[in-house]
Formats: sequence, structure tokens, C-alpha cells
Amino acid sequence: MTLQEPVNEIFPRSGICRWLSTFLLLAVATVPSAQGQIIMTLDAPGADLTPGDYNGTFPSALNAEGAVTGYYEDSTFVYHGFIRTAKGDYVTFEAPGADTTPNSYNGTVPSNINDLGVVVGSYYDATGASHGFLRGPDGKFTTFNVPDQAGINPIAINLEGEVVGYYIDPSYVIHAFLRTPNGKITTWNGPGACTGSNLNGCYGSGASNLNAFGIIAGGYEDVNFVHHNFVRDLDGNLKVFDVAGAGTGAYQGTGCPGCFLGFNQFGAIAGIWSDSNSVNHGFIRSPFGKISTFDAPGAGSGAEQGTGCFSDCPVSINDWGAVTGEYIDANDNYHGYLRSPEGKIVSFDPPGSVFTLPFSINDGGVITGYYADANIVYHGFLRFPD
Repeated sequence: MTLQEPVNEIFPRSGICRWLSTFLLLAVATVPSAQGQIIMTLDAPGADLTPGDYNGTFPSALNAEGAVTGYYEDSTFVYHGFIRTAKGDYVTFEAPGADTTPNSYNGTVPSNINDLGVVVGSYYDATGASHGFLRGPDGKFTTFNVPDQAGINPIAINLEGEVVGYYIDPSYVIHAFLRTPNGKITTWNGPGACTGSNLNGCYGSGASNLNAFGIIAGGYEDVNFVHHNFVRDLDGNLKVFDVAGAGTGAYQGTGCPGCFLGFNQFGAIAGIWSDSNSVNHGFIRSPFGKISTFDAPGAGSGAEQGTGCFSDCPVSINDWGAVTGEYIDANDNYHGYLRSPEGKIVSFDPPGSVFTLPFSINDGGVITGYYADANIVYHGFLRFPD
């Protein structure tokens, strides 16, 4: 992929040189192959491995260095944060204020890690309310909230330390937010977004990713509960986009609740869309707005099957254009897929998996996520290119 003049429609010219210096440091990585099936299982120290408990290890992201973050659930049903370094060492941590009372289902839940090693996520206090946190490479924490919130879910962080995600207000309406490194918080809703309670089926607006330039990708649900995606520029303007052929019924459209978009430094976006039969498909939107669609081989064609799922299916795209996500087959089984920059798609599952959920791919082509074994124990994984 080459930078061309139209990139300036999305990226400020002053930012391109800054990003290029970062990208050149990553360019030593091999362009990922879609052929490899080298998969390593990850179990964080302290993770409960009792059959049938639905506990275990849940990675959520990895950075260019190969450091993985996520959370694990212990035998007392408490969540704890972890970082696994590229060398395989584990660091576990609790955010200040996180409740670790046994059987509380509270604790610390990291969601992302940037290339400087800063982790972002949420923690749950003794009331079950969620709050945001940042953990620096030195182990120091900053906690934050959105004014007038009932809960918050920070999802992504860029190299500048900007954070995006969504929060729930006291009326259970969901809104998107941006937090700058100095702590300033901006909130917004998609144009025509529903503003009812999520208890009544309205999933509102959310920001799910951003790049080093501060360009944000996200989505929202309109008053008819149809999903749409958007790109937000530095001035706060939203450009809404929909995949041609996306369904217009409730819970159809472009995106889905909790289906976090993949977004790379060039401005390419990867995500999920559902058709009028509620079958899911994948899409890639180029930095210039061109949308291509795809389906993983083996994806089912029934309602709520296909490439992606009804809700909570993340998609990740790296700077080479490789995409990872999940698909559901005709038997409602979940599998991982990797789509190469050339469009070749391969399926993968860690050995013994009955449910595979990829979360993140870095520029070296390494993928992390988690899977469930036959005993309903969850394990993290790393999939390496050959």
C-alpha cells in the first residue's frame, strides 16, 4: 500500500511525517502470511481452570512488541488484569478501587495496550459500577470517569494516549466518548441515534477505535435500531457510512452492539454488516471510502450466522491490511479467520477449541484472543505466522 494524495482527506498533512516515523520502525516485520497454524495457549497465573466454571484467561489486545493484555477470572469469580510480555513473563494487577470480594464478579478488565505499553480498561467497584483506568509502563494508574455516568467502557488507546469507548448514563442511554491525554472528555451521539434505555433494546452510540492521528471509528443504532458506522475527524465531524446491501430491519445494518471495528494507521476500517436475512458478513473500508465485502469459507448462511455475529464480535486490521475475526458455521460453531492483504482467507482454531474468538492482530501478523475447550474452560492464545 502506498500513501497517495487522497490520504489527506482523512489525515492532517502535519501528522503524516510523525506517523511514518513510527511505521518505518515497524516495517522490519514480515508481511503476515495466511498459511501458518502455529498456535500457543495462554493461561494467566491464578486463572481458574475448573471444568464447567466458564472461567479462565481472556486476552483482549496485543501491541507491536508482542505484549498481550487482558484479564483472567479466578476460582472466586473475581477479574484480574494481566500483561504477558513478549518474553512470556506475566504481570498481574488490580486497578485502584477495584472490588476483589469473592463471588462478586467485579475486578479489573483491561481492554487494550498501545505500543508504549500503556494499558486502558475498566474496573468494577463494590457496587458493580464500572470506571476507566490507565496503567503506565511503570505500573502507575490513572482512573477516570465521564461526568454523569452510570458506567464506562474504555475500548482503545493510541500512541498519543487518547482513549475512546462508550459510557452509560443514569438513564441507561449509551454514548460515545473521547478522553485526551490531559483528561478532557468529549461525548457525542451518532446522527439520529436512539436515545432510549439499553434495557429496551437501544444500544446508542459508541467509539471503538482510533489511530495515532486522532481519527476515530465507531458506530451507532438509529431510532429503528438499525446499525450504522462512522468516522470522526479532528474537528468532531462525523462521516456516516453503510455497506451497500446492508439490512434495514431492527438489529441489522452496518455494525452491531459491541462489535468493535478494526482501524489501522492508514485509515482502513474492518467490520461486520448484516443483510436483510440477518446473515453476517465482513467488510473493509479503504482510507478513500471504498467498501469491499467478504465471507469466510465455511461461514453459515442462516440468521445470525456468517462472518461475524449478532453482538460482541471484534474485528481487527493491521497496517498491512490483514484482518482477523470470527465466523459462525451452519452448526452455530465459532471459528477464527485470517484474511490476508491479498484477500485469501483461512480458518483457524486452537487445538481442542469448541469456541474461538480472535481479538487483535499486530503488524507482525500475530493474533491473540481466547477459546473455550470441551470443559468450558477459557484459554488465551497466540497465533503466529509461519
